[in-house]
Amino acid sequence: MENTSSGDVLDGAAPTQLSKSPSPQEPAQECGCVRIGKCKWFNVAKGWGFLTPNDGGQEVFVHQSVIKMSGFRSLGEQEEVEFECQRTERGLEATRVSGRQGDDCHGSTYRPRINRKTRRMRCYNCGEFANHIASECALGPQPKRCHRCRGEDHLHADCPQRNVSAGGGGGGGVTQTRSKSTASDEPPQADVEEGEAAAS
Repeated sequence: MENTSSGDVLDGAAPTQLSKSPSPQEPAQECGCVRIGKCKWFNVAKGWGFLTPNDGGQEVFVHQSVIKMSGFRSLGEQEEVEFECQRTERGLEATRVSGRQGDDCHGSTYRPRINRKTRRMRCYNCGEFANHIASECALGPQPKRCHRCRGEDHLHADCPQRNVSAGGGGGGGVTQTRSKSTASDEPPQADVEEGEAAAS
């Protein structure tokens, strides 16, 4: 029987898988060990950034979910950290990031700007000004009623409290303003009488 070298492939047989030696761009200790590095940059608003290992090699992607710190998790620029990583389809990704000796990270001094809505919303199911709408109300479907006085015998459009003066409620002020506006549009009665006399 003839001997075949390790590089030859027999007919009908699967080729022997040879162990692949790590290339200079992929150190053998990139994954599965604790490494030291610095934060190259970190987007506080999006919650991710990249680490630069001190031992060289490829940059490591880091997401805020793997950062060890309390409260809002982030990394400061050039902050020194220790980390572990794994290789994914997109490259190296950190699986744990902490400060030196496993301490909490310091994080970035910047915080993302939060646009908070100051406009109050009225739930037309419970009638309250709250942070939900009728479709999300926890009370379930409620009987139709006036959201001003809570009366169930009429609706808001027919509420008698809408004609209250401006000091007694917000609706009265609107009614009073409309009345003044209507009165200002009508010509004075004296001018009408003078016009009729001139015409005759």
